[in-house]
Amino acid sequence: MITNTDSSLRIPFSRGVNFSAWFEARSVKEIRFTKYTEQDFANVKSLGADVIRLPIAMHNFTLGAPEHALDPAFLNYLDAAVEWAEKNGIHLIIDNHSFHPVNPTDTHIDNILLKVWAQVAQRYKDRSGFVLYEVLNEPHGIPDSRWGEIQGAAIEAIRKKDNRHTIIVGGTEFNSIAKLQALPVYDDANLIYTFHFYDPHIFTHQGATWGSPSLASLSGVPFPPDENRIPKTPSDLKDTWVEKALGHYETGGAEAALNSTLDKAAAFSKTRDVPVFCGEFGVFMIQSPAEDRVKWYEFTCAALNQRNISWTGWDYYGGFGLFKTAAGGDFHKDLNIDVVRAMGFTPPA
Repeated sequence: MITNTDSSLRIPFSRGVNFSAWFEARSVKEIRFTKYTEQDFANVKSLGADVIRLPIAMHNFTLGAPEHALDPAFLNYLDAAVEWAEKNGIHLIIDNHSFHPVNPTDTHIDNILLKVWAQVAQRYKDRSGFVLYEVLNEPHGIPDSRWGEIQGAAIEAIRKKDNRHTIIVGGTEFNSIAKLQALPVYDDANLIYTFHFYDPHIFTHQGATWGSPSLASLSGVPFPPDENRIPKTPSDLKDTWVEKALGHYETGGAEAALNSTLDKAAAFSKTRDVPVFCGEFGVFMIQSPAEDRVKWYEFTCAALNQRNISWTGWDYYGGFGLFKTAAGGDFHKDLNIDVVRAMGFTPPA
């Protein structure tokens, strides 16, 4: 196992969650601002978390080309989230989640990305160190060289307005560990490099209706792999990558394989002497075996902690969330205590 102790000291937070489906609306008018309240920030802090990653469909909230001015109503909402985080002493990652899992990242996304980040940086440049910026969630379908260039320009756009706050950057292929090495060496000492971890995908995403192909018919995949429990390939997934993955699941889904992948993130950190951060990881609850889901969180959180890699789990509410159902519920009654403990959080009394 490879650790990255030195660079991890440059990350001001250790563990937390994502607050999804809050600022991910198609327009400002569709933001359901009451989905989260200041109490949710306090509740997360009480679990022992010190960071919230806030996914924002930022490019949906501008007034249009050519200036792409951010809607004042959206900024007022975001101001409230920043204030709640600061009041509760919890870090807030402003994550530009202008992202579609199927549509590739536009090779000209810099036309809006740079303008949007210049405005955000100008607005929050004097706020506390609890605020961090994440350039773009999960770029994909874009050449590494082009994305490296665009991300570098976004860093420059932010730094023209704000030299204080930390910027989070990541590689292509949905922020994969494998693409960290493809990133340029950016001339900025206040960066954190991020990756996402959902291995093995056929376990963490069984039952998911998005993606290609849909995994809606897949269920009962165990963790860790157990040859007596590995399900047969559903008929609609025959002759797809899923059938191949199930055929090799005993080795591909084993803890040794997952540790080997995470070692690559730690090795990148040591080689580049930069801090790394896992911004997303989790298991879709709908069709995954409940006890195995808990085992996966125990393994993954322990593996990240052993490598001194800070993290934010996906998710708080929702199908990957900390509650007993995707709909969520009462913090003191409906939390999935087994998952909460598996992640190393302290459940409420």
